[in-house]
Amino acid sequence: MISISVPLVKQYLWAYSPPFFWAVFIFILSAQDVLPSFELSTIDFIFKKLSHIFVYAVLYFLLNRAVNQSVSPATATKHWYLPLLLTAVYALTDEFHQQFVPGRYGTLRDTGYDLLGALIVFMRQYRYI
Repeated sequence: MISISVPLVKQYLWAYSPPFFWAVFIFILSAQDVLPSFELSTIDFIFKKLSHIFVYAVLYFLLNRAVNQSVSPATATKHWYLPLLLTAVYALTDEFHQQFVPGRYGTLRDTGYDLLGALIVFMRQYRYI
């Protein structure tokens, strides 16, 4: 029988609860058939794309925090790809999910904006920008 210590479970819950709830928030937004919009289409486009960038930047940040809290500090830099991979997979599944929401459609372009948000935080974190 495998024994799991209570402090370890608490550590993982503390680490992974914020990105989980943020992902649920993104899912709820994606499940809306109509989102509020601006009358001017250019402003609406910019606002929605900046929203994609922002929510996925936050998701990446939270996932990166969770991964760093759940691995030893000595190996934390070896796992730099994991938050990016998880963010990319979630972005793709979110766009796929939108295919089934009436009035919405998923696009690879939106996935690109999602990943742009994650990459901005990644580059800032590793001091590329």
